[in-house]
Amino acid sequence: MPHILIVEDETIIRSALRRLLERNQYQVSEAGSVQEAQERFTIPTFDLIVSDLRLPGAPGTELIKLGQGTPVLIMTSYASLRSAVDSMKMGAVDYIAKPFDHDEMLQAVARILRDRQSAQVSGEPVVGKATNGAAKPGIDNSNGEIGIIGSCPPMQDLYSKIRKVAPTDSNVLIQGESGTGKELVARALHNLSRRAKAPMISVNCAAIPESLIESELFGHEKGA
Repeated sequence: MPHILIVEDETIIRSALRRLLERNQYQVSEAGSVQEAQERFTIPTFDLIVSDLRLPGAPGTELIKLGQGTPVLIMTSYASLRSAVDSMKMGAVDYIAKPFDHDEMLQAVARILRDRQSAQVSGEPVVGKATNGAAKPGIDNSNGEIGIIGSCPPMQDLYSKIRKVAPTDSNVLIQGESGTGKELVARALHNLSRRAKAPMISVNCAAIPESLIESELFGHEKGA
């Protein structure tokens, strides 16, 4: 049974995440800060560390170094592109914004642990893919890395379009009502593209003020 360490200073979130993971057959330990985690546990012995970015004392990214190769999933309520990129550059294997969707969290955890197991067999390092979510249990494997459940004719048509577009360098606009799976399609396109081993970072543009969105997405030049 995979052993996961949760490092989160908000008790309610920490407890809820622990219950979610334990219901899905994971062994879980928890701490409220990096210092507490160091004092209570041998950090490199865990299979995965799930940590908030902003903690009392040292930030969650400190666990990347302390984990000595243990994959670290960073979560934060400060959902900006910059913090995601910074975490990934420091070595976080994935990034997820709070409040997180339960399925999204479980998919990320399952994928990271699967990649870790594969890396241990092959001797290769675990590659970060920001919130690229693994396929849900029960998925039809004939869909490969698409990671979407469904086999009706309209879904088969969607899979065909994804496979056709993914290998190209074209910009893709995905439209649809809320909850129809636009991000799942985006992840499928990423997973089937030549950039699949590079991070994919999801950004909630609606949460970024209009005055800041340009600098968040494209960077800010001092004095500009």
